[in-house]
Amino acid sequence: MENKIFEAGPEKIPTKEEVMKIVSVFAENTVFVRELADDKGLYLLEVKVESEKDGETVQYEYMRKGRHPNNNESSETSIYMMTYKDGMPQNGTKVAICSESGVWEQVK
Repeated sequence: MENKIFEAGPEKIPTKEEVMKIVSVFAENTVFVRELADDKGLYLLEVKVESEKDGETVQYEYMRKGRHPNNNESSETSIYMMTYKDGMPQNGTKVAICSESGVWEQVK
């Protein structure tokens, strides 16, 4: 079984809507935290969802491959899921990655 989530053309920068389509595979009822773009388009998007556990939130963080104006950089275009307890990071895992050909795949 293939884990492809979303296909896009090579060198295409995902829009906010396209990133949210991928995030929606993992979470519903997300709240926007932060969105940053440069002259190429969206490079950072953070959304969160309240966990069923008291004081815990789950945040999904998209970052485009490359070096960005906020001094962040990434070697790949991906989405991470981070768990926070009372505002402190607890753990994180990569949930999706965009290949060089522009195909999003779920990470197992």
